[in-house]
Amino acid sequence: MDTEAKISTLDALPEEKKTEKKIIHDEEDDHRVTKEKRKRSLYDHVKVLDPPPAPHDAWPYELVLVRHGQSEGNEAQSRSKKGDLSAYTPEFKKKHSSVYRLTDKGIAQAKVAGSWIKENIGEKFDRYYTSEYVRAMETAALLELPGAKWYTEIVLRERDKGQLDNISYSEKNERFGDEMARRKRDAFFWAPPGGESIANVCVRVDHTFNTLRRECSHQRVIMVCHGEVMWAFRVRLERLSQIRYHQLVSSGNPKDTIHNSQVLHYTRIHPVTGEIFPYFKFLKSVCPWRPEYSSEGWMEFDRPTYSNEELMQSVQSVPRYVNNFPNKEEDEKIEEALKPGAADS
Repeated sequence: MDTEAKISTLDALPEEKKTEKKIIHDEEDDHRVTKEKRKRSLYDHVKVLDPPPAPHDAWPYELVLVRHGQSEGNEAQSRSKKGDLSAYTPEFKKKHSSVYRLTDKGIAQAKVAGSWIKENIGEKFDRYYTSEYVRAMETAALLELPGAKWYTEIVLRERDKGQLDNISYSEKNERFGDEMARRKRDAFFWAPPGGESIANVCVRVDHTFNTLRRECSHQRVIMVCHGEVMWAFRVRLERLSQIRYHQLVSSGNPKDTIHNSQVLHYTRIHPVTGEIFPYFKFLKSVCPWRPEYSSEGWMEFDRPTYSNEELMQSVQSVPRYVNNFPNKEEDEKIEEALKPGAADS
């Protein structure tokens, strides 16, 4: 996703609960999974442990998301932020973002990602999906997964940028200055003119969940898609709040960024014990071509819950600028209703 939009209201937001925690891998034999079994994939652990039958609408065992390699649009936008508009030729400006090709760098990134997946996750998947956008299909092919049969899926398309599609950074600010200011105010709910917000993309991702549970229960699935779509997957799978989303996309930490050819590996299987959970609970984030941008290990996540006090603490961190005018008659009725036992009368 574009990183120029820093959330200007972050200082006013409360510190959100950070539920991720790194798994400490025990080198000793586990009671359920031996060292030899750990050398196999997480998926093989499931077959070894032979779990009891589960409902057909269960989640896949593993879900691997891959962002496309660097595209023409990524390179053109990157140059334009530095004042170089040379990529925006008349021919290129006629393109819709759905037909961006990969650059040579993007091709190399996709191949490196494919090698990493084959060496660290596995060569075979039960279901292969790719966005119908050209850069995603090109990346999927370049992963060179043996025997892959890809389903193209329009629901995995990148976030619709509307009128901001395929225009330079300077043109965005010149023509849509007010909209860019609104984006900085709240990047999660903001939608470009004629386009989608991240919240809108989350709804699309929920439709994908229906397919995964209906057609891919207890399987290993790979999807090649886009940065904004992968953020929507993170929000929905990890139940990130809008506050946590803002914190992550604005952190400045490259480990929090979804880079080109980034791999997000979700699993229901405990990486050490092989225990199977009913929902995705573990995540590994890897940037194969820049390993230093990868997470340090498996991250365990749980959906956060909040006490009444914690909810109020979050609320009170946001200033209130408008209040009602006093109304003596209504105020007295409210006070009367708040008295103990008033609800029983």
